[in-house]
Amino acid sequence: MTVAEKLRIRPLKENFGVEITGVDMTKADAQTRHEVVNLVRRHGAIVLRDQRFSPADQVAFTRLFGEPAENVRPEYTLPDFPDIFVISNKVVNGKKIGDHEVGTGWHTDMSYVERPADVTILYALEVPKQGSDTQIADLCAAWNALPAEKQAQLDGCVIHHSYRHYAATRGYSFTEEQLQNVPDVWHPIVRRHPADGRKTLYVGTGTVKGVTGMPDQQGVELVAELVAFATQERFVYPHKWKVGDVLVWDNACTLHRGTPFDAENDIRLVHRTWVRGTKPH
Repeated sequence: MTVAEKLRIRPLKENFGVEITGVDMTKADAQTRHEVVNLVRRHGAIVLRDQRFSPADQVAFTRLFGEPAENVRPEYTLPDFPDIFVISNKVVNGKKIGDHEVGTGWHTDMSYVERPADVTILYALEVPKQGSDTQIADLCAAWNALPAEKQAQLDGCVIHHSYRHYAATRGYSFTEEQLQNVPDVWHPIVRRHPADGRKTLYVGTGTVKGVTGMPDQQGVELVAELVAFATQERFVYPHKWKVGDVLVWDNACTLHRGTPFDAENDIRLVHRTWVRGTKPH
């Protein structure tokens, strides 16, 4: 029996993602770890149930996929673990330990840098009774569903991404030095997946300032149109969180966002890590 056959898996959605149960990743052997990485590459996203990660465990798990990427906002990283960003509304000793509003619009992680995130890993420690779902859209399926004439129109188009623009529109306060560390970048609307070369849309919201060769507003509207198309229900997996869930997705072929919850009366605590990817092309 192969490792793949031993793992208990089921599809998250038809032709997208898998749920994996019955494995403790802190004790898994090398073959099992390798197969889990392959499942992300093949299916776009995985959910591992019932994990018990320490911060060191999460960083070790993250390194199975590659080099952890740094966080732009170090004030919300975990003490002694700068690779782990805290997504939470929790207050400890009168101080916010994380940001619970991050990731609310459809986006792909780190699109504002030359080498965006390869994979994103979220580990749930506390989960609200309602809300705070993570929705993931399959951009390969969305690309394949576009009419041929639309595909031809988009191939070769380039998006202008700007963290400075994102920070200004979200009301984030950064020093000029911090903003200079994330200069504007330009990425294709249609990219080749780094694992196998298949074509996929590469769009999002937030950091998009425009499209090369178009007036900024027209470019933003084109990207918004594509995001609306790609996030139809038929392309989206909505993840309902449980404590101990580890959700991993491939940023080269997905969009994602978080849904609201009652932050005044409930608690969300999630640890996020990123793996640095390659320059889209």
